[in-house]
Amino acid sequence: MNVNDISNAGDMLAELFTPKGGSGHSMGFATVKSVSGAKVTVSMSGTTLSGLPMTTGCSSAKAGDRCIVETIGPQAIVTGIIAK
Repeated sequence: MNVNDISNAGDMLAELFTPKGGSGHSMGFATVKSVSGAKVTVSMSGTTLSGLPMTTGCSSAKAGDRCIVETIGPQAIVTGIIAK
């Protein structure tokens, strides 16, 4: 195996894991576990995401709140708190 083979294999893997037809934008629901300053830790789809930034509209978030998490490319951001 030479350098070109390795490079081609890397290109093929990147193609497999790159979202098709868009920017890689997705949205989902999560539960706030904790808030520290402008960062939030949430529980989402069976995993914990720590240190997510949040919009100013989420500044009143507290543990137990349901929230909206948007993922754009590699970055997840808490963009909304669901009213109770």
